[in-house]
Amino acid sequence: MRQNKKAFEKHDILFWLGLPYSIMGGVFAVIGLTVMILSGEWIFGLCFGGIGLIFLVLGIIFLRRDHRRRQTARKLYENGRYIWGEVVELAPNYNIRVNNRHPYVAKIRYVDGAGVVHIFTSPNLYRYPDGSVLQKSVKVYVEDDTFQRYYVDMDEILPDVREH
Repeated sequence: MRQNKKAFEKHDILFWLGLPYSIMGGVFAVIGLTVMILSGEWIFGLCFGGIGLIFLVLGIIFLRRDHRRRQTARKLYENGRYIWGEVVELAPNYNIRVNNRHPYVAKIRYVDGAGVVHIFTSPNLYRYPDGSVLQKSVKVYVEDDTFQRYYVDMDEILPDVREH
């Protein structure tokens, strides 16, 4: 049995942005409101509290999006309805950079019964998978035949890596 967590059990970058934004925004909003009430400095309190409120709202939005993404993937995985796709490409995700490095995503190809080709994108892979995963079959958990909601389970084909 694998020791690694599934991708939907791990927090994404939105969680790690949302947590400090929420904490910092909440503290600033409370300080701004307290200063406004106790000292009567309305302009300072409104500016300080307003900036805090903006950070608080952004943090809550980030946390909610991360939670919704993980919850959707977990439901799809637990539902158990999947199709088999083939890994056809490994590409860097240039939208994200961590420590000046881009994570990779796998492109999964599935051809349905009508001959329509569907391309699915895996979650971010922060460790470069070697070329051995290319052309392997992988499960893509789907909600219905429109394939609008899906989860690519790359954990099954990735090697088990443990750092010491």
